[in-house]
Amino acid sequence: MGAIIKRCDCVITAWDRCPHPWVVRWREPGGRSGRQREKSYEPGAAGKKLAAKWERKVERDKDTGSYIDPSQAKRTFADVWTEWINAGSDEAQLAVSSRAQYQSIYKNHYADFFGSRPIGSIAASDITKWETLQKEKGYKPYGIHTRKVVLASLFKYAWSAEIIPRNPCKKADARKRKGSAYRPIDPSEVPTTGEVEAIFGKIKPYYRSTVWTMAGCGLRVGEALAMCEQKWDQETGWAKINAQLSSFGANEGAGRGTAIRDEVKWSRTGRRVPVPEIAEESWRAHIATYGTWGDEGWFYESETYAGRFPSRTTFAERWNKAIEDAGLTHRGLTPKSLRHYFASVSIAAGVPMAELAAWMGHASSKTTEQVYVHLLPGAEERIKGAVALAVARDLSESLSRIRSA
Repeated sequence: MGAIIKRCDCVITAWDRCPHPWVVRWREPGGRSGRQREKSYEPGAAGKKLAAKWERKVERDKDTGSYIDPSQAKRTFADVWTEWINAGSDEAQLAVSSRAQYQSIYKNHYADFFGSRPIGSIAASDITKWETLQKEKGYKPYGIHTRKVVLASLFKYAWSAEIIPRNPCKKADARKRKGSAYRPIDPSEVPTTGEVEAIFGKIKPYYRSTVWTMAGCGLRVGEALAMCEQKWDQETGWAKINAQLSSFGANEGAGRGTAIRDEVKWSRTGRRVPVPEIAEESWRAHIATYGTWGDEGWFYESETYAGRFPSRTTFAERWNKAIEDAGLTHRGLTPKSLRHYFASVSIAAGVPMAELAAWMGHASSKTTEQVYVHLLPGAEERIKGAVALAVARDLSESLSRIRSA
């Protein structure tokens, strides 16, 4: 059993009135071999009440096997984060890219709010405050949810490793979200065919084919930059998408050293996408002008280093310059806008949401519906123009081949 004492010369009968602190003394689990610990509380009745409450908790935790060393909970969030990244994450051994991404999340989203705080002092209300701050900074719901899941994994580790007595993320409901994490796309966010063609005409010629790779095939920018001849079946008019550009490679710098990951978002096996004629033409023109590299016949190579993939940073610079030169800065278009164009044209071509989800590499058709269902009204109006009609025709023919197979 623990004991509540005072370390002063006052007689025991005067302890309730003397100005010296109350001290709870107890032994950690292990009987006489357990380490003796102490904790102090302010003098007076309130302090004595808190000391008694702590003494009861310690004994209860010892009896139930849930005792936690109080000194562990005083470790900073940053210290426990480092331990978790190095040895304690659910993924056992993190890949270089994953480790770098986690550290980037810590630096940009956790360090200022949680970093120096004792991990045991972080409560569910702190998780809620952090989430509110994230929203105030303008971060999208899906990104906030993803970072909450990372927090939940960290605190789950801290609890299972007996660093903290409770997991604050459980009360904060960190693994659940209210409403949809995906924001519906407004029709105004979808570039017109004329805008797509303008970007195609202004971007650095070496990267022109990426524009219709994204707008015509619905690829993400990392997937577009990882295209190669080996994945393109010219006889069937389909392409296998099972790789993407990773921002962490030769020099392990975010957005600088680059490599290819043989898997894409949401899938380790990849997906097949139809390749409209305009995308095929841009690919053939690229190969005829610049050739390919590597055994796979990669389309795009670093502008600086031979035998390396281009970096996202370089492509972003080329994209921004093209947007400026095309007079489209006010539109706020990003490479992802070209995926929105692809979705819009596909919907106009009558492609069902389930097929569109598969072509775009979404985890489920529910995601596609949440993001693009608002594009259904007026879809026909958005494919006016020879290029858009041609793309819609090709996608419709691809759908017909699927149905007849």
